[in-house]
Formats: sequence, C-alpha cells, structure tokens
Amino acid sequence: MMLYFFASLFAFIIISFLIFTIFFLHFRQNTNFEKFLPFECGFSMVKSPRVPFSTRFFLLTVIFLVFDIELVLLFPLVNYLNKTDLNIIISSSLIFLILMLGVIYEWKEGSFDWMK
Repeated sequence: MMLYFFASLFAFIIISFLIFTIFFLHFRQNTNFEKFLPFECGFSMVKSPRVPFSTRFFLLTVIFLVFDIELVLLFPLVNYLNKTDLNIIISSSLIFLILMLGVIYEWKEGSFDWMK
C-alpha cells in the first residue's frame, strides 16, 4: 500500500514538473515588450500620444449623436399615429420639421463632407 502511495506521489511530481517546464518554456518564447504595456481607452503607449485628429470627423460624430437622439425621441410617436388627436399630429410634425431643417442646414454648411 505504501509503495502505491510513493509511486503515485513520484508520478505526480514528475508530471507536474513536466507541465511546469513546458508552460514556462512556451511562455518565455511568446513574450514581447508590447504585451506588458498598459492599454487604456484604445490608445497604445508605444506610439506618441500626439496624433492628428480630424475636427471635421468629430463634428460629424456630434451631428450623428444629436440626430440619433432626436430619432429616439420620435420612436414613441409611432404608437400614437392611429389616433387623430390634433396635438399629437402637430407636435410630431414640429419635431420632424426641426429634424429635417437641421439636416438641411448641416448639409448646406458642408458638415457631412468630412473628407475635405
């Protein structure tokens, strides 16, 4: 009985040592400098933090967010389209008119052409 215990203990130690050495050798080959650098908010610290940023692209994203929020405000009005209440029709038409005037203004201003 004692022989089985020592044999299994010896086999466990040998197998553990082999697994540890294989893992250690494999991990040592795959390490590089960039793996240990902090990565935060999508910016790599290896490169210079001063990169050119397109302000026209930023303006386009802000316009997208504003119009996206306005569209989200229009979604609940779909439930009231089958009702013929004059207040609902006027308010939804006014919101849609403001949205369309904003799109036309931004288009004429050239804000949608961010590649210039």
